[in-house]
Amino acid sequence: MQLDRHAKLALAYWTTYRPQALQDLGDSQKQLEFFYVLGLRVTERVGELTDDLLEQAPTGQRAQQRRAVRAQAMEIIYAEEIYLPKEEGTEHREM
Repeated sequence: MQLDRHAKLALAYWTTYRPQALQDLGDSQKQLEFFYVLGLRVTERVGELTDDLLEQAPTGQRAQQRRAVRAQAMEIIYAEEIYLPKEEGTEHREM
């Protein structure tokens, strides 16, 4: 089971800022499964949101705006799926 970049980022974030939530997922195999599925879900949601946001752009500008719109979609989805609130006592840590 290979973790994608979204899953790797989430695992690093949770290891640093959500260690109790990470531990609550269970053993390392269950954690890997969780982040694998999370990575797939994030990939799908980013793609869907990118498409939705691009539909709002003028037709002639969609290709030019794709990269910026994808970055915007990633920011939104990461906030909802990966960058969950930091656990107390981890706010000072850096990834």
